[in-house]
Amino acid sequence: MKRAGLLAVALVTAVALWTTDAAASYNVYVCGGWSPTASPFVPAAVAGTQAAASDCGGAGSADLLLAKSGLQAVPSGQGASWTTTAPPGLTITHIYTANDTSSGVGTGNGWWGEFFWQGGPGLAGRSAQLTNSFGQFGCCQASFNNQTVGWFISCGWSSCSNPVDLDVGGVVLTVSESSGPWLAAPSGLWQATGWVRGDVVLGFYGDSPSGLCGLGATINGQIVANSNSARNQTTWHQCAAPAISQTIHTTDFAQGAMPLTISGLDAAGLPVNYTKTIHIDNQQPTVSLTGPADAPSTAGTQYVTAAATAGPSGVAGISCAVDGGTAKWYANTTAQVPVTGVGTHTVQCFSESNARDGNGTPGVSAMRSFAMSIRVPTVSGIAFTAIADRLRCKRIHKRIRVPARTVIVRRHHKRVRIRRPAHTKLVTVTKCHPRTIVEHRTVIVIVRRHGKKVRIRRRKTIHVIVPPHAVLKLKKRVAFGHTTTVSGWLGTYDGTALAGQPVEVLTAPNNGQEAFTPAAWATTTDNGGWRAQLPAGPSRLVEATYAGAANLEPSLSGQVTETVPAKVILLAITPRKVRWGGTVRLRGMLVGGYLPAGGALVRLRIGSGSSFTTYGVKEHVKGNGRFSTTYTFGLGDPSRRQSFWFQIASLPIGNYPYSPGQSRRLTVRVGGHPRQHRRHLRHHKHRAHGTHEGR
Repeated sequence: MKRAGLLAVALVTAVALWTTDAAASYNVYVCGGWSPTASPFVPAAVAGTQAAASDCGGAGSADLLLAKSGLQAVPSGQGASWTTTAPPGLTITHIYTANDTSSGVGTGNGWWGEFFWQGGPGLAGRSAQLTNSFGQFGCCQASFNNQTVGWFISCGWSSCSNPVDLDVGGVVLTVSESSGPWLAAPSGLWQATGWVRGDVVLGFYGDSPSGLCGLGATINGQIVANSNSARNQTTWHQCAAPAISQTIHTTDFAQGAMPLTISGLDAAGLPVNYTKTIHIDNQQPTVSLTGPADAPSTAGTQYVTAAATAGPSGVAGISCAVDGGTAKWYANTTAQVPVTGVGTHTVQCFSESNARDGNGTPGVSAMRSFAMSIRVPTVSGIAFTAIADRLRCKRIHKRIRVPARTVIVRRHHKRVRIRRPAHTKLVTVTKCHPRTIVEHRTVIVIVRRHGKKVRIRRRKTIHVIVPPHAVLKLKKRVAFGHTTTVSGWLGTYDGTALAGQPVEVLTAPNNGQEAFTPAAWATTTDNGGWRAQLPAGPSRLVEATYAGAANLEPSLSGQVTETVPAKVILLAITPRKVRWGGTVRLRGMLVGGYLPAGGALVRLRIGSGSSFTTYGVKEHVKGNGRFSTTYTFGLGDPSRRQSFWFQIASLPIGNYPYSPGQSRRLTVRVGGHPRQHRRHLRHHKHRAHGTHEGR
C-alpha cells in the first residue's frame, strides 16, 4: 500500500535539510529511475529469503526487494537485508524513498521488519519493529546522523514459512561531509625555491571523501591549468578529477614576484585553495671581459676582469677558463682571472643567474672570449753611422832600413840563393795619436831632508790615453740631394740580440707635424745590428720601429735628426749691365718642395767684394718655389763703373723642413749716366742751342 501523505512530508523535510546544509552536503541516488544500480546498498539473504534490486534505472516500480522465497522455512532471527555504511568523513543525515510497501510484515505470520540506523531505539541500538500500520511504518527519518542505515526482514517465530515482502523504491541519501578536500604538490613549480625561469612543470593532485570534481591553477590571476571529472551520483565518491601535470612557460609572464594558486572543488561543494609566491626571472645574464690586449713579460701576472649582470634574481657567479683549461668558478659579480706565461692566451667566460628552469638549469650568458699576448720586451736603437774611435790619425812617408838577407830566386830555370845587402826604402804609413785626457793624481815620493829619507805627497799631472770606443751620432748634416745611412740594434730587454728580425725605418719632415712614413727596411744580423740607406729628402726626424713577433713585444727607438740645408738657386739676373739708377730683375727658386702653406722667406743680399748687406726679404714663396724680385740702383758717378754681386738665402722657419741655405753669386756691372738723366740733359742742351741760334 502506497503511503503518499507520509512521502510528501518526507520530501519537504529533505529539501529543507539540503538547503540549510548545502555547502557541505550532497545526494547519493541509490535506486530508482535515476540510478542504474543498487549501490551503495549491500544485499544479504539466508536460504529461503532473497534481497533483489528490480528495475533500478527504470521507471515506475523500481525498488529494493526483501522477500520470503521458496518453500524452505527460515529459522528464527534469520532473514534478508539491504545495508550501507558511509565511508570515513561522511555522515548520512537523511533518507528519502519515493515509495515503500510491505506485505505480511507484522500480521501475525511470524515476520517482522524495520528501517534501522545505528543508535536507534530498537534492539541492539536499532530502530523499533515496523508494522503494517500506516502510521507506524515510517519510510523517512530526518533526525538521525549515522554512518550505517538500511532495511531488513527477520523471522520472529521459531521458524517462518509464510510469504512476506518489503519494497523500497527510489532511494536518495543525503550525506554530510565532515572532512574537507585536500591538495598535494610534491614536486615541480610548487616546490621550487628561489627564482624560476624557462619551462617548469606544475604538478598537483587532491581528493576528498566526496571526490574532487575540478582542479585548477592560476598565476597572477591567469588560468594556467585545469582538469574536471564527470560526476557519478550513485556512489559515495562521486568525482575523481585527474591530477594536473602542466608545463608552465614562465616567459609568458612578467619578471618578479607573483602569486601561484592551486585550487579544487569537491562533490559536496567544498573548495580548497593553496597560494604561494613564486619569483620569475627570464632575463639572460651577460658577461663582459676587459684587460690588456698586450703586456710585457716583465710586468708579472696579468689579469682579465670579468663583469657579469643579470635580471632580478641576481648573478650566481662567473665561470672562466684560460687557454681551454679547467674552468674556475667565481661566486661573485666580478672576477679577476690571472694570466701568465709568454705567448698568446685566450680567456673564455660565461655567467649564470640565480634563476633555474624545471631541470635545474640556471640562466646562462653567451660565452665571451678575450685574447691577450704576453711577450718579451724588446729594445730598439738607432743612430747615424758610428764612428769607430776618436784617434787622430794621418798618413806620412817614412824611411826604413831593410837588413841584409838571403833570398831564393830562379835563374836559368834553377833555384839559387843570393845575398841581398842591407838598404833603406821610403814607405807610406798611417800614424795615429790616441786621444788623451789630463788627470791629476796624488803620489807618494821619498826625498832626503836633513840627511834623512822621508815620504811626502805630491800632486802629479799625467796624460791618460782614452781607449778607442764607439761614438753614436744622433744628429747629422747631409748635403741637399744626398742619401745617408742609419744603423741600429735590436734585442730583448736583457741584452739578448735578435737576429733575422725585420726593422722599419720611419721618417718625418722636421716641420712640426711629425707625419712619419716608411722610408727604408732592414733585417737584423746575428748580433742584432742593422743598417739602412735613407733616400735624399728634407731635414727630418728618423726613428726605427719593430712590429714584434708571437713572443716578442714591439718597440720603437728614439729619434735622430737629419739636417739638410735648403737648395736655393739664383736662376738669373737681367740685365747684367745697367746704368746708375737702373733696375735689375732677379729670378730665384727654392728647390725640394715642402713649402709651408703661408710660404717661405728668402733673404736678398747685395755685396761688393767681401762686404755685403741684406736689402730685403722676399715673403710668401710657395707653390713650385719660383719667385722674382727687382732691385733699383741709386745714382752714381757716370764715369765710375762698379761690379755688385747678388745672392739669395733661405731664412729659418719652424714649419719649413730645411736649414738655411744660400745660392751662388751673380754679378751685375753698373756704370754710366742714368737714362732718365741723359734725356734731361739732351732736353736742356737743345733748348740752349736754340736760344743761342735765335740770337
